[in-house]
Amino acid sequence: MVEGSIAWLFAVGLEVKKMAELLKSGAAMLSETCPECGTPLFRKGNETFCPKCNKPVVIIQSAEQETRLMTDRVLWDSEQILLVKIQEMNMVMKNERDPERLTAYGNALASWLSSIEKLRRLRTQNIET
Repeated sequence: MVEGSIAWLFAVGLEVKKMAELLKSGAAMLSETCPECGTPLFRKGNETFCPKCNKPVVIIQSAEQETRLMTDRVLWDSEQILLVKIQEMNMVMKNERDPERLTAYGNALASWLSSIEKLRRLRTQNIET
C-alpha cells in the first residue's frame, strides 16, 4: 500500500512539473478542465490541450458549434469504418479466384470508395460553414 502511495505521489509530481514547464514556455492554464481526467486545460497559441492525456481539446461555445463537431465526428467515424472494410476486402480478394466474386468485391470496393469521397466532401463543407 505504501508503494502505491509513493507511485501516486511520483505521478502527481511529474504532472505538476509538466504543467510548470508549460507555464514557463508561455502556455496559459485555463479554468476549464479535461472532460476525461479533470486536469486543468492549457492553451498555447490556438491549441487547447490536456497535459495529462496529451490530447487536443475543443471547447464548445455554442449549440451550432457542438452540432458541427458531432457531425464531423460521425462522418470521420464512418470513413474509418469503410477504410477498415476496404482493408478486409483486400485480404479476401488476394486468395479469391472466382471471377463472379471478384466482380462483386470490385463493385463493393467502388461503392465504398465513392462513399469515402462523399464523406470527405461533407466534412469539408461542414468545416467551411
